[in-house]
Amino acid sequence: MNTRRLTAIDFVIEPSAVHDGDIRVPGDKSISHRALLLGSVAEGTSTVRGFLEGADCLAPRRALETLGVQIEDREPGVLA
Repeated sequence: MNTRRLTAIDFVIEPSAVHDGDIRVPGDKSISHRALLLGSVAEGTSTVRGFLEGADCLAPRRALETLGVQIEDREPGVLA
C-alpha cells in the first residue's frame, strides 16, 4: 500500500486538445453552481442541462446576470 502524501506539485493540469464536447453529470446544487461559474468564463455559448432551479442556485445566477453575464432559459432546467 502506498502511503506517500500527495502535495500540490503532484497534480499538473494541462489544457485539453479537445475544443468542444459534451459532459453529462446529474444535476444538483453544487454542480449547478459550478456550471454557471464555468459557463460564465468560457468562450462562446455554454448550455447547461439539468440545472437545479432552487433558490440556492438562482441567487448566483442573478449575481452573474448583474455582472453582465447573459443567461437564457431554453426550457425548464436548461440554460444557455
